[in-house]
This record gives sequence, structure tokens and C-alpha cells, in this order.
Amino acid sequence: MRDILAFGSIVIDNVLLVKRFASVNETVQAEKYRYTYGGAGANVAVAAARLGAKSGVFAVSGYDFKRFNYERTLIEQGVDVRGVIENSNSPMPRSFIISIEGSDDQILYYYENRRETSKLLFKNQKFAEELSKEYKVLHFSTGHFEFYYRFLRSKKVPAVVSFDPGQETFSYPYRVVRILPYVHMLFMNNHEAKRIKELLKIRSLKEIKGPRLVCVSMGARGSVIIFNDRVYRVPAVKPAKLVDPTGAGDSHRAAFLVALLKGYDVPTAGKIASVVASFTIEAEGAQTSLPTWEKVIRRYERFFKEEFPEPQGSWEETKKLLLSSGK
Repeated sequence: MRDILAFGSIVIDNVLLVKRFASVNETVQAEKYRYTYGGAGANVAVAAARLGAKSGVFAVSGYDFKRFNYERTLIEQGVDVRGVIENSNSPMPRSFIISIEGSDDQILYYYENRRETSKLLFKNQKFAEELSKEYKVLHFSTGHFEFYYRFLRSKKVPAVVSFDPGQETFSYPYRVVRILPYVHMLFMNNHEAKRIKELLKIRSLKEIKGPRLVCVSMGARGSVIIFNDRVYRVPAVKPAKLVDPTGAGDSHRAAFLVALLKGYDVPTAGKIASVVASFTIEAEGAQTSLPTWEKVIRRYERFFKEEFPEPQGSWEETKKLLLSSGK
């Protein structure tokens, strides 16, 4: 079987680096501008492929997907693009990311025709179900949550389900909440985790019904992972330089999943994910500086000051725990 099928988006990222965000009616001079390949679905697929996993992406692209050489780039990275559905009437979505170097982002998103994209996804649901049967893990990130809900509710795919709702936790919170019972792993940042607790009226993330594993990223403070009634705290790995945080969350998720598939236990997978995220921050664009597994090993040993471990178990053992009912 193949490893990870990433559901999400394929986007052209327009990145502006600034020293501070503008106030209302204020103009701030951008220090740098670049357009790069992005979209949460594609970012996860590329990061996983760079780490040696057999990954694919399921998303709707635009008529300029080939014109921007995005398709060729994905294929060269080893990503399965059979799940890319072309929208011949609209361009790829665009994101406009205003980023303070080494800090936070402001993100604007533009869809030419979101409704048509939704129609294409629903039209291809059977195809998605068939393609998914070839993969061990399905990862759902920022995209069309109505489609995700219908797809997951059908329960026709036996794979482990991973979910990273991202900013839609704030934009469409009810869509996020109703997906939670169908997922086995949930990834969020600390702001999203706070919002989820407010929405569900719970005091602890341990109370969430659905996911057996919850991972909360906290930027420079690392991450917290809740799994099998245990809490693990993983430090952030310091990058060689702070350039652009765009896509660090996506590469973190991809690395975490790849590590689990390779047989590493949860705390070690968290460390590996932290290492991979540190590479992403070192260059402009979400897919620009993704590391190979060999580079991950070297940085892991340098940062954690220990020999890179052998896998502690197997994916089948972790899968059994993730799929078991109850908390």
C-alpha cells in the first residue's frame, strides 16, 4: 500500500515579508515578495515524499496548474497526482501571506469559483473513495469541509484519518466540530485548541470525543501531544535562521505521520516532526527547504544530543491503538 493521501488545496502562495503588520488605512513597506507553490494538501504530500513516503494529493487545481509547472514539480518530487482534479474554468486559488520574519502570519485567501470547486469534489467522491483504499493514512487539511464531512461520514475507507482544521476553526467552526467524531488524529495550534475547547465547552482536550491522538503546536514553545492517556511535551527545534514560517505546520504534520508509519513511537515522532518544521522556516515558501530523511537524522542528533533511534514498534501497533474505541 501507499502511505499518505493528503486532502486539501493546491495554491499559489504570494508571500510578503514585513517588519510589522499595517494598521487600518496604513501602508507598510514589504521587505521581500515571492510567489511559491503552496496549499496545505500539496505541502503535506511534498513534505512526506521528501522524507521517503509514498504520498499523494487529492485536490482541485485550476487551468494554470500545468502552466505554473506545479504538476511537473509534484511529479518530480514523487507525489501521486492522480487525485488532482482540474478546474478548466478557473485558475488555482491564491493566498496572500503577510509574514513577520520568525513570527506570525496574516493570510488572505482568494477563490475564483469556490462553488464550482465544491461541485467537482462531490462529483468525484466515488473516485476519492477508491483512491483512498490504496493508502494507510488520509490527512485532511484546510479545504472543503462539507466534502470532507460527507466523505468521512460514508465510512467506506478503512484508513486512519488525520485532521488539521487550521484557520477554518475560526471561519467555519461548526464544520470543524462535526468532523471530529470521524478522525483518529487531530492537529492544531494553541489558538485553534483554545477555540475548540470553547466550542465544545470542555476544560481539557482529553475530553474531545473522536480522536485518540491530539497534537497542539505552540510555535517556539514546541508542542504538546496527548495519546493513550499520556501527555508528551516536545521542544521546538531551533532553525539555522528564521526566514518564513509558511508551511511549517504542514511539514510538521507530514513528518509526524511518516515517523509513525516507519514504526516510531509517539514522542519520537513528535521530535522528528519538530526537526522537519525547523527546516521549513529557513527559506521563503512552504516547499522550498523541505529536508530528506538523512538531513533529519543529522539535525536530530545535533539538537537532541543523542543517537537517532531505531523504530520502537510498528505502524500496525499504533494503528490498532488509534482505531480502538474509547479514550
